[in-house]
Amino acid sequence: MAPSTAPAVAFTLLTSQTQAKGGQSGVAPAREQQRATLDLPKYLLLALTGALMLFIFLLTLWSWLLNDSLRFRQTLCRTPSEDIMCGDGANFTELAQRLGRQGENGRLYGCSCEEGILADWACAVDTDRFSISYFISTAPGTGAMAALSAWPVLGMWRYGAGTLRHLRLAHVGTMAEYDIVGATLAAFQLFYGLFLTNTLCVASTFHIVSVVLFIVALVVHYLLLAYLIGVGTAAGRLIVAACVAGVAAVSAGGLWPTGPSWLGQYAFWLGECIGLSAGFSIAPILILFKKPPAQPDEAEATA
Repeated sequence: MAPSTAPAVAFTLLTSQTQAKGGQSGVAPAREQQRATLDLPKYLLLALTGALMLFIFLLTLWSWLLNDSLRFRQTLCRTPSEDIMCGDGANFTELAQRLGRQGENGRLYGCSCEEGILADWACAVDTDRFSISYFISTAPGTGAMAALSAWPVLGMWRYGAGTLRHLRLAHVGTMAEYDIVGATLAAFQLFYGLFLTNTLCVASTFHIVSVVLFIVALVVHYLLLAYLIGVGTAAGRLIVAACVAGVAAVSAGGLWPTGPSWLGQYAFWLGECIGLSAGFSIAPILILFKKPPAQPDEAEATA
């Protein structure tokens, strides 16, 4: 009986070794697939944050491209040129003549409140200067801003406040401090939504109040985040630097005197672009400091 059982034992051992090798070879692809799945939200966050920045920094170009080059203004802009006031004091009728903005009836038209794909680029219509709020005060503009900023806002929750779970904190915060981190981010999202809902040319007072409140909420959120992470750490310094740069840019743009010069018309818009980009760039930056997830064998070894 012993000789007859030897081949069976050898076959069993060979099969076990083959299965073990196959199992080990399957671990690496599984890990890579898991890592790729985990990295996809990061890539989307980086891509859509970049797309949002391109959108706001090139709003003048998009307005010209969509309204004039693609000629959407012919059907969407129906305000007579004589009823439009330019923020820089220019005569809009003369401007419309130079741009060839004649309707089928021979009259000159421009894009007033909520007209066009984006607000008119030719001059700041019925307001004293350009701003992000001015350009996106149309329905398509508000929708584009909401769509492009949706994923970056989600990124703030995942890689902003959520980063606290994956970083070595310099200060062990109290439950109240952690609650404030979440509450200030929730407040930002609420007031940012109100900023998009109450457009500049429809509800200017509510719009301005919403802007101020979402900026305050976001600054408090990020400064508390920097404190918990550690102001002396690389991540903490980057957060503080982004906050300071953003607030300084918006303040400088807001305080710049309005007038017919280029800066008199565009300084506030440029400051808003820098400030908003600084605020939305913090979550992607914090990805660099996030610890990678533990692998199964590493978790078992730790256990």
